[in-house]
Amino acid sequence: MALIDYQKIVNSLNPALLTILAALTVIVGCSSSSSQCGEPYTLTWTDQLQLAADIETLSSPDFEGRKTATTGATRSRAYIVERMQQAKLAPWNQSYEQGFDYDYQFGRRHGVNIIGMHQAAIPSEKWRIVVAHYDHLGKKGYTYYPGADDNASGVSAMLALAEYVSTQASVQPLSTNLLFVATDAEEPGLYGSEALVERLLQHDSVPTKPQIELMINLDMIGRPSRRNHIYIEGRRGFNQFAQLKVTLQQTVGLCIRANHPPEAGKSIQRIDWLRASDHYPFHKANIPWLYFGVPPHQDYHQPSDKAAKIDMNFLAAVTETAYQLLVIDSYLLNNQLKQ
Repeated sequence: MALIDYQKIVNSLNPALLTILAALTVIVGCSSSSSQCGEPYTLTWTDQLQLAADIETLSSPDFEGRKTATTGATRSRAYIVERMQQAKLAPWNQSYEQGFDYDYQFGRRHGVNIIGMHQAAIPSEKWRIVVAHYDHLGKKGYTYYPGADDNASGVSAMLALAEYVSTQASVQPLSTNLLFVATDAEEPGLYGSEALVERLLQHDSVPTKPQIELMINLDMIGRPSRRNHIYIEGRRGFNQFAQLKVTLQQTVGLCIRANHPPEAGKSIQRIDWLRASDHYPFHKANIPWLYFGVPPHQDYHQPSDKAAKIDMNFLAAVTETAYQLLVIDSYLLNNQLKQ
């Protein structure tokens, strides 16, 4: 993706204005340590034992790698629905399951998204969506692929967010409605998110496209490549992203990086992060999105991607940071750059 040339913009500003901005920067820097990031994080509400339990369950041998249309996928859905019910999420469109069909390798396949809903305390037309794909690679012979980071980590964070929203309903009621979506068939081609967006674009959908303020995609958020760093894609969709980033970094002290780095040992980035995960169908539909993730590590898509390797403290920090996007002022999300 082409990046905005901020230096060119800065060079075009009035020198007097630049002086004022520089002074403000110094004042803010002196009055607060919020620009600093790194451990120890200031965590306040995440239950790391529950995060770990969700990851260990979803990545266990009984779930067989969670490949779409397998027994492992069926067990995954049952578990996620149960956890959504514990979080007091209501079914979307009268069901937690959204089935869909897609063409793959000269055949017709079937997948199932899992969707729970939390409605605002005061009736609202505003919606935000949290997405994490639950499918993985399944089994090859006697070997199964646990997919702890990819993407049991994202699903566990999504469930933690849903649970916290429920517990805070009487303390900090939200002014926006929320959808929590565990997508299927992401690995073979983002088919679950494609089906979800297709449904959201229909005229009788609730929510409708104009009502969606933000989609948050959580995909591989359990193992930082650089200590304390989470990478976020999607900044070009927001002309208030700089302020968003400050707010997110202040939350627990997690280091926010606005783009993924090149793969380890490579000077040219080969991964197309725009098309790499479930945010892409939302991007094509011109629905605002932000993607949280880490670069591929040595256990990516390997049988060694196990729960024991997840950095639980880091995952908790990402979870609490993402929560801010559920409560942040709509003003920061509504000022989007035209695409």
